[in-house]
Amino acid sequence: MRRFLFLLASLTAFAAPAAAADFPARPVTIVVPYSPGGLTDNIARLYADALGQRWGQPVVVENKPGGGASIGAAAVARAPADGYTLLVGSVGMVTNPYMLKQMPYEPASLAPLARVALAPNVLYVHPSVPARNVGELVDFARAHPGRLSFASSGVGSSPHLAAELFAAKAGIEVIQVPYKGTGAAMTDFLGGQVNAYFDTMQSMPYAREGKIRALAVATPQRLDDLPGLPTVNESGRVADVVSSSWFGFYLPAATPGDLRARLAEAILAVSETAAVKDKIKGLGLIGAPQGPAAFAQFNREEEARWREIIERQRIGAD
Repeated sequence: MRRFLFLLASLTAFAAPAAAADFPARPVTIVVPYSPGGLTDNIARLYADALGQRWGQPVVVENKPGGGASIGAAAVARAPADGYTLLVGSVGMVTNPYMLKQMPYEPASLAPLARVALAPNVLYVHPSVPARNVGELVDFARAHPGRLSFASSGVGSSPHLAAELFAAKAGIEVIQVPYKGTGAAMTDFLGGQVNAYFDTMQSMPYAREGKIRALAVATPQRLDDLPGLPTVNESGRVADVVSSSWFGFYLPAATPGDLRARLAEAILAVSETAAVKDKIKGLGLIGAPQGPAAFAQFNREEEARWREIIERQRIGAD
C-alpha cells in the first residue's frame, strides 16, 4: 500500500510539468465578461487569433455579460485551473468588490496573468459648453450647479469613475448619466443631451470633425500620439486626475505556477508582434504589456485608487 501511494505521488509530481510542456493539447477558451463589439471583446478576439496561430490550437472567445463583469469573472473563477479557461478583464476586476452588494465569486479565486493595453481617458465636452480648457470647465460647473452632465457606458465603468474622480478633485457637482454601453452614451453625447464624457482616443475623430471638443487627457504625461493635448493636471486647477481603461488576462488562482508562466510568456510574446501592435494602436489603445508580478501590483494600485473614490462618492451598483 505504501509503495502504491509513493508511486501515485511520483506520478502526480511529474504530471504538472508534463501538462505545462504539452499545453495546449485542445482548444482554449477566453471569456469576455461583456457583450460583443466593445473594446474588451475586440482585444480578446485579437489575442485569440494570435495565440491560436502560435499554439496551433483553436482559441475560442465566449461572451458572458452581466453583473458589471462579475458573471463572466465568476465563470472563470469556477473553471478548472488547467489553463484552458482565461478571462479578459478591465477595471471592474478591482472595483466590483466595493460596488456590488453581492459578489458571485471570491476575488482571490482569480489571479492577474498579464496586462496587454491601456486606453487613456480623454475629457471631451459638447460644443454647446462654453469651455475650451479644464479651468474654464471648472468655472462653468461652479457658476452653473447641476448643469454639467457626464455620460458613461454604465455605473462603475471607467468613464463613470473618471468623471467621479474629476468632480471630487475639482470640488464641483456633476450629474452622472449612465448608459447601457458606449454606443448609446456617445449617441446622446453627440446630440447634446449630455454635455461631457470621459472616453478613449477612439472618439478623437469626432473631435477633429468639430462634433465634440477634447480638453485634456487623464494621464501623468502628454501622449506621444496627441502631443498638443494637455493633461488634466497641467490645468493647475485640478490635480491627481489619472484614469485609464485597461485590459488584461486573468485565470483561476489555483493554476500551477509553471503553467501560469507559460501562458504569460505566450501572451507577452504575441503582444510584441508587429501585427498585434498595429491592431492595438488601431483600436485607439496603447500597448502596455506587463507580466504576472507587475500586473498584480498594478491591480493593487488601481484597487486602492478607486476604492477611495467609490467610498467618497458613495458609488454603488446593483
